[in-house]
Amino acid sequence: MISVFRPVQYTSCKDLISNYDGSTSPTPYLPFNYTVEGLTRDVYVKPLHSHNDYWRAHPLFDALSNGVQSIESDIWHFPTGFSNERTVTDTTSNGLVNTTVTKYFRNNEVYVGHSDIYLEPINTLNNLYLNPLYQFLEFTNPKFSNDNEDTTRSKNGVFYNSPETPVYLWFDFKTSPNDTYLALKPLLQPFIDANYLTYYDVQQDKVIEGPLILTITGNLPVELVQEEQDKRYFFLDGPLQLFKASTGSNDAELTKWSKLSRVVSCDASSLLNGDMQAIIKASRSPFTSDQETLIQSFFDTAHSYGLKTRIWGDVTWPPSIRDSHLKSYYEAGTDFLNVDDLKSASNLF
Repeated sequence: MISVFRPVQYTSCKDLISNYDGSTSPTPYLPFNYTVEGLTRDVYVKPLHSHNDYWRAHPLFDALSNGVQSIESDIWHFPTGFSNERTVTDTTSNGLVNTTVTKYFRNNEVYVGHSDIYLEPINTLNNLYLNPLYQFLEFTNPKFSNDNEDTTRSKNGVFYNSPETPVYLWFDFKTSPNDTYLALKPLLQPFIDANYLTYYDVQQDKVIEGPLILTITGNLPVELVQEEQDKRYFFLDGPLQLFKASTGSNDAELTKWSKLSRVVSCDASSLLNGDMQAIIKASRSPFTSDQETLIQSFFDTAHSYGLKTRIWGDVTWPPSIRDSHLKSYYEAGTDFLNVDDLKSASNLF
């Protein structure tokens, strides 16, 4: 497939990943051999949030092939550039050989990775997510001969069995919120031009639906997003902890987040009122009926403001407790289950 973001410069993906050090410009296009039909045909969409999706062997592609609707990546931007230097030791027939390896990260790219220790110059947001998604959406939205330039036709999403279902793409800002936001905006222009993004129309005070929903989490550029006076193409991860019933939360504050967000989330402990004993017990056993009722109150309130919900930071081991909590969240009405093990989660129910 041909990239709309970068020219094709390498044909060997293996050589590209192992050898590119970021010292040449532009960043080469990372080839992929997946088709949207091959990934999503005979796959049913599930209310899963692929946490740290880029950890997997095939970021984005593994998520879509499991029917995951919500996908998260950690992103980094370095306004003045960035580099790291390592000494790599290899074992040869002549003994141990030390080599100094330097990798460069430029100020005109946005990179994906869990921490700056493990960043790779080839793992840009364009390569891992934006270019494949754009190609997939282009494929599922062909121009038909009998359309007559019909601009009212709804845009299709990427799921073969459910083209009306959008994908939620999350950006967890790990660097300065304002700098990262300003670097991220131009990268999404092809999606804006093709009308692929859900957005909030400030003048009409309503959300216009599209097949791709962008949400920022982590370091939030709240002021910059609020200052967008026409269309907001980026939503913010709202604070679910504010949406507890009977707390007397300020309606104006919750209404504000209903316009800035499509999904509100919080860590699991915030649902239990910070009660450390309850948190410790919950990490070792299923939720009690009272805890499930409390958790549901958050979801119900968020839903009353037209928002979806997600819980993060819960138990990841042992699997029996992890799965018990996920089932409780689902039964209480959450919209996305935060998971690391996609195959296990896709078979959970």
